[in-house]
Amino acid sequence: MTPTIAFSILLAVFVCGEIVAEKTRAILSTTLVVAVVLLVAFWCGLPADIFDTACVTAISNVLIGILITSLGTMIDLPELKRQWKTAVISLAGVVVGVALIILVAPMVIGREMALAGAPIFAGANAAALLMIHTIEEKGLTDLGGFIVLVLVTQNFIGIPIASQLLRRDARAFLRDPSNVAVYAASSDPNAGARSKRAPLQLPALFDKPTVHLLKLSIVAALSQKAAALTQGKIHFFIFALLFGILFSELGFLDKHALSKTGSNTFVIFATTIIIFTNLAKTTPAQLGSMLVPLLVVLGTGVIGVCICGIVAAKLLKVSPELAISLGLSCTFGFPTTMLMSQEVAKAMASNEEERIALENYILPKMVTAGFVTVTIASVLIAGVIVTML
Repeated sequence: MTPTIAFSILLAVFVCGEIVAEKTRAILSTTLVVAVVLLVAFWCGLPADIFDTACVTAISNVLIGILITSLGTMIDLPELKRQWKTAVISLAGVVVGVALIILVAPMVIGREMALAGAPIFAGANAAALLMIHTIEEKGLTDLGGFIVLVLVTQNFIGIPIASQLLRRDARAFLRDPSNVAVYAASSDPNAGARSKRAPLQLPALFDKPTVHLLKLSIVAALSQKAAALTQGKIHFFIFALLFGILFSELGFLDKHALSKTGSNTFVIFATTIIIFTNLAKTTPAQLGSMLVPLLVVLGTGVIGVCICGIVAAKLLKVSPELAISLGLSCTFGFPTTMLMSQEVAKAMASNEEERIALENYILPKMVTAGFVTVTIASVLIAGVIVTML
């Protein structure tokens, strides 16, 4: 098989996943479809070395730092300040969920499998990338299939629970007519906001796709150097995320910088497809043996989020249904957080005013929660847990 043919096969699988995700409104995620198609393909004889043949292994190792850095540019610090309750609740929920997995799950499924699954419950692809790189470095490749299994199935747990809880919260919200009046009239607090020049912002001359890519690469390289100074005690991914936030606030990196490079689609493809390398070694028997550990990890994590949500709801005076949903955003993230909010608002409203009010009430909270859990917390948690393996 030639590199071009191998690359085309992997790209075709990824495109198939994207189309299915779009048609099912992210209920069947891209990662789930890609995992299923590749798993069946490997069992039917697809060469196990297809990733190396397509040269995506080496490419992804270069691009991962750029991707994680770009995630930092997506963080809106002013919005996090406005939604501080949401940020606190969602962060606490995912931390408690992961902590419960680490404390309880080893008694049933063993320490290594619990540690491998815990950060994946906390987020999505970035955490999975970090964990897969770590287990390969430490020779724990048998855990790779389990990491992928947790990654592609957790949304089937989180989505239905969060959706039903948000519907219950929406009913309570609509019982008070004043809520509808306030939220139906609310507007974007960022409207007409600041265009003040940031300290490290470059002149308009440098507003080019190649320059945006270069700046991301420079910050990613600085992150690697910073991680080296700690002798690996703080993972490179953590510095990449934090430096992405820092240099975005200073103006060196643009907000949503990756989308301005002209290479957004390719970077996401190359760094996502590499997650599934371990599926080439996963047999049907191994997959069956992972089902009980999968249920233990996801069940324990959800219980932890629910317990934390109930406590946080009382302390911060929000509904338990909303608090639990915010914590469970770690199992599906954006864009499902947005789609779910819109669908709940549409389903529960009896008129356009109620729909707008519900959407203004739910959507900013869920989207913020998704960024806190999946984009920030999952990388930080995975960076800590890799040192425990």
